Amino acid sequence: MDAELTKDLSIMPWFTRLYFVLCRMLSAPFLAGVKPKLIQFDEALYDQLRGKPVCYVLRLHSWTDRFLLERIFKAHDLPLLRTSPGKLPDAGRASCLYLPVLAGQRGGSRGQQTMAGLIEQAAQGDYPLQIVPVSIFWGRNPGSETSFFKLLLGDGERAGALRKLLIIIAQRRNVLVHVAQPLTFDKFVARKKDPVAAAAMLARMMSFYFSRRATASLGPRSLSRQQIIDVVLRRQTVKDAIAAELNGPEDDVSAIKKKARKMAEEVAANYNDRMIRALELILSWVFRKIFSGLNIHHVERLRETANSQQLIYMPSHRSHFDYLLISYTLYVQGLLAPHIAAGVNLNFWPVGGMLRRGGAFYIRRSFSGQPLYTAVFQSYLDVILSRGYPVEFFPEGGRSRTGRLLPPKKGMLRMTVDSFIQQPGRSVALVPIYICYDKLVESASYVKELRGAAKQSESAGGLLKARKIFKSSYGSPHIAFGEPLSLDECFSHIEPNWRKLNQQGDQSFVPAVVDYIAQENMERINAAAVVNPIGLVSMILLSSPQRAMAEDELLLQIDHFIALLKRLPYSPDVTLPEGSAIEIFEQAARTAGLSRIEHPWGPIITATGKEAVMLTYYRNSVMHVLALPSLIARFFRHSQTVNEAELIQACVLLYPFVKQELFLRVSIADCAEAVAEQINNLVDLNLLSRNEAGGSLSRANVGTETYAVLTGLGRILRETFERYTVTSLLLVQEISDTPAPRKDIEQHTIEMAQRLAILSGREAPEYFDKNLFRVYMDTLIKQGLLVLEEGSDEELLRVDKRLESLSQRWVALLGPDVQQSMQQLIRKQTIQGS
Repeated sequence: MDAELTKDLSIMPWFTRLYFVLCRMLSAPFLAGVKPKLIQFDEALYDQLRGKPVCYVLRLHSWTDRFLLERIFKAHDLPLLRTSPGKLPDAGRASCLYLPVLAGQRGGSRGQQTMAGLIEQAAQGDYPLQIVPVSIFWGRNPGSETSFFKLLLGDGERAGALRKLLIIIAQRRNVLVHVAQPLTFDKFVARKKDPVAAAAMLARMMSFYFSRRATASLGPRSLSRQQIIDVVLRRQTVKDAIAAELNGPEDDVSAIKKKARKMAEEVAANYNDRMIRALELILSWVFRKIFSGLNIHHVERLRETANSQQLIYMPSHRSHFDYLLISYTLYVQGLLAPHIAAGVNLNFWPVGGMLRRGGAFYIRRSFSGQPLYTAVFQSYLDVILSRGYPVEFFPEGGRSRTGRLLPPKKGMLRMTVDSFIQQPGRSVALVPIYICYDKLVESASYVKELRGAAKQSESAGGLLKARKIFKSSYGSPHIAFGEPLSLDECFSHIEPNWRKLNQQGDQSFVPAVVDYIAQENMERINAAAVVNPIGLVSMILLSSPQRAMAEDELLLQIDHFIALLKRLPYSPDVTLPEGSAIEIFEQAARTAGLSRIEHPWGPIITATGKEAVMLTYYRNSVMHVLALPSLIARFFRHSQTVNEAELIQACVLLYPFVKQELFLRVSIADCAEAVAEQINNLVDLNLLSRNEAGGSLSRANVGTETYAVLTGLGRILRETFERYTVTSLLLVQEISDTPAPRKDIEQHTIEMAQRLAILSGREAPEYFDKNLFRVYMDTLIKQGLLVLEEGSDEELLRVDKRLESLSQRWVALLGPDVQQSMQQLIRKQTIQGS
């Protein structure tokens, strides 16, 4: 035993000292086998605490927890805890304080005495004591309310010596240690000079923190699956729906109730901590086999939010791996794995049961004409949300096959909002999540589907075929947690008096709230984008006419694009690739299967076939970060000089269409200012030059490096502008007082785009994606350039004459060859004549 510990122990009463030493000796061999998972135990924490006096606060009066902390501190070369009751630590030393003592629940007045000493020492001079709450959880299950075994071996505040020993043995590999951000004591004590009041206030703060930390890591006290189903079926909305199903006295009520129970069983998750733990071990092995790492971004902000709010995750959807990666990431980061809304197509043997025990609850693709199912599902969602469970659903409704964010489906979001408004006192945060992959696991099937093949249904047979993924490496996935969105603030943004209106039974503002959240969440997903090497290289390589580029030119553009994004970031949360241009390129080449053709004048990089198709996917997932500078650069494609004021005005006119499709974060009201900032950035990087006297901007001469970079930048949105032009030119042919069916217009624009893609050699099936045409037409309607006629079974559109000038704006952004092809197609066929 070291001299420091001997000195500290000498202050204790002899019987306490003897018991303390005995407990330490007996627990040592058992604690040696404990493998704790440390959260927020990093260099940033060490830097904050190094050289300062530290007081760690534990939520339980537990010597076992203290002994474990000492082992952790020793392993990380941190000062050991003092074992001196009532003594305050010196600089670079640490002591321990227990919440029950601080709150006066144990130790008599010792907590107040300690607080009095702290206040006295803080008042004497510079004493930068750091108070650090530490949560230690032996096991990750809050326990079923009826499970004796879990209550016996799960974490407990009143665990005796024998029970604690059993807990250590049972949970030795499932221990979570979470260290919170330090609280500077002198700032805290300035508010409370009285020791009693200060102790009470600190105890309340720590108690609230530990309670929220436990909920965030373990979740609320759980009900069994059958208990939840029973609660769902007892809700009045379900009873009313059952009554509505009865067509007459001859109908059997018990049969309808049985039908409702079957629906609830189809939906309900069977959350099981042992399955979560097993999945963690399995997924750790799988991810090590197929990925070279897992990159997590902005998780610290998420932890802070979890300390005070219930979380609802709303991620982008790229792959079936999204479900697994998010739950795995949250679990290993010390947060509770969420209940996940999964499509009923995934409920097949043996995956369906595993996912259900991992937190998945199943949802049908459509609720139309199923009032009983709607009531059961809404009630189930109400129950799990009201009990505080974190929930996850994908607002796009399905996986994106093009890399772009899909227009959000609002059904689940509306149900979530309806659930919140029933209990508006809850504090709920919506968490956008951006997910991207260096190489998509489903890339082969996506290529087939993009080329017209039917989507393959999920099945056990498909699961067996998935074994081949272990033969490949898929790089490093990225999971970026965007800026959380307070549900309360969303309501207040739309209707400041929403609480009063809600009490009066007026919920007319709810649809506007849902629309706002749907759009804002997608924009925040894109604001957290990770520009990985393959995404950046794809943007550059696909901007060349034949998807081929000299290696030195490609490296030059990598440097310039990164410089653009560093000098004027798309958002504070965007993550850029690290390393030199050649390192970024080589990393992309390894995962994307790029071809390198040697040539006496220098290597040429190219992509063909399915690799080229997948490059469009990776480009589409990040192209929004350069959308605004690309729009500006496009105006210099065929003009040496452009008037700056006219350029800003033109960008403001066209921006709403790009914003709606790519979910850009800059508002339409702030567009002019953002365009001006981007122009200044391009000027500072010498991609444009400004003529102050003439108020104009000029590009470099053809053949220069800066011209090549600016041209490549302008080509990023080339295919987007071509789609807009196709649609606009066809619509202009229909300027008349007679409206045309919307479905006919959409079909003909898609057919024209397909023909144009063949003629121009486009390898981008999303070029004629019906969803993108629909988004553009919806924006035209919002802008008043298309008028939606009411009073018909089908949607009819009437074209406003102002669309003609807009179409010419789009035409001017295209090259002469594309302009010619489009004009020829338009002359051959109009909507009415086809």
